[in-house]
Amino acid sequence: MSLIDKAKAHFDSLEIKEIEIPEWREGEEVLKVYAKPLTLAEMSKLQKLAKDDDVALMAYCCIYKALDSDGEKVFDLSDKHALMNGVDKDVLARVALEIMSTPSVEEQAKK
Repeated sequence: MSLIDKAKAHFDSLEIKEIEIPEWREGEEVLKVYAKPLTLAEMSKLQKLAKDDDVALMAYCCIYKALDSDGEKVFDLSDKHALMNGVDKDVLARVALEIMSTPSVEEQAKK
């Protein structure tokens, strides 16, 4: 197996992330969003949309990558203003950073 095949196989083995957002609970149920691993092409697209604005990058990351349990996007572009102006910045930043992060070798080995 070539190096590129090994790299692609590794990426294909990455699981969908489950991100709990206790601050956005519904009654007793903690809200969760899911995210497929981020590719370099997706990161490039998000950075272009954000125009070198790291805060906007976090909003775009949530818009394009946050999914519900059925794999449907939970936000769309019409939510950008609300995400930028009416959502707790610390919660949104945590969710975006979790979406953008790559699991460590130790975390992957646990699964």
